[in-house]
Amino acid sequence: MAGSFAAGFADIISLARYRLTQIEIQEDGDSERAVLTIQGYVGAYRILLKETISAGRRRYAYYVLHGDRVMIGLDNHPDYQALRLKYGSNLASHLHELIPHRHGPDKLTTELTTAWTAQAFLNDLELLIPQLPKAR
Repeated sequence: MAGSFAAGFADIISLARYRLTQIEIQEDGDSERAVLTIQGYVGAYRILLKETISAGRRRYAYYVLHGDRVMIGLDNHPDYQALRLKYGSNLASHLHELIPHRHGPDKLTTELTTAWTAQAFLNDLELLIPQLPKAR
């Protein structure tokens, strides 16, 4: 199964090499899942991208960091705050659901979003980064 995901990862890797500098790429996988992790830079900002594909599910996490400080985070993990925003007090029955959401600086804010792809994130970096507060 992991081999069939490699072709999709190749497109992401190619775009990351075009958009980022000082790029590091890790691919991992077995018969159950495939994982792609990319780290690189846009100016002073460190970009971290992770895709995990398994059994019909795609988990992602895309982050813009300054040092270790989160400036923007886009992911679909079953984050407690995102679950609360979507389901209110009924979140307990959805604890394993993947919820697309965005974290603001230092993860102090969370808002629901539509699902992102690695390609959209990499292509929109120049739009996302100007929105960032000045890095300290």
